[in-house]
Amino acid sequence: MRRWWFLTAVVWAAAVQAQGTGYPQGYGYGYQQSYPLPSNTPPMNAPLPPPAPPENEKSWLEGVSVILGGGVEGYTGLLSSRVAVGPGWSVILGLHPSSVFGIELAYVGGLNSVKYESFGLDGAGGADIVRHGGQANVTFALGAWQVQPFVLAGVGFNHYSVSEAAQAVGFSSTTAGYIPVGGGVRFRVQGVTVDLRGSWQLPFSDELFPGGTGQDTLGLDTGSYRRWNATLSIGGTF
Repeated sequence: MRRWWFLTAVVWAAAVQAQGTGYPQGYGYGYQQSYPLPSNTPPMNAPLPPPAPPENEKSWLEGVSVILGGGVEGYTGLLSSRVAVGPGWSVILGLHPSSVFGIELAYVGGLNSVKYESFGLDGAGGADIVRHGGQANVTFALGAWQVQPFVLAGVGFNHYSVSEAAQAVGFSSTTAGYIPVGGGVRFRVQGVTVDLRGSWQLPFSDELFPGGTGQDTLGLDTGSYRRWNATLSIGGTF
């Protein structure tokens, strides 16, 4: 009889101890609760994603480019001593079907002062000759390089607006054509296209100043003066 009481007491004590712990079945020392992983978690043995393809460093040599520039502009020949060097500017839209060939459409402009002392007059010049024009160029690069030298040639037309003071010494407001030839170098810095160029321009049918016509150059009615400019432009290629 005592044996049965003893077994009953042992079973009752074990049940009371299990209920008093407050832990569900399976808890004990060393127990770690598990949490479900998100559904988009890849398996631990899943392969790594492929690396991104390297950027083509020459991709900027092709496509559509837009650059804005500023620089200087002057005249040679008959006007070298009569017109001062002044600022020039440009906006160029470039189409580059290949890394070495391009077609450009450009707005160009310049502002020059007349050297009135060369006419025996006193007084400083101002915005005496303001030029606005447009031109189309073809460009050929010497190679598909990150620093890319190139040459250019084209045709353009411009309009001169001349001040009254400049008209008094022989200058005229007029519209004329010109042939630009030149070259330069372009490269990229931190994703920005940099274009440094210079050009020599042959005016034709140009009546800005007496002596601007009357000569035959390549079948064009040219004169005794030429124009040059140098510009630094920045922009991007898309």
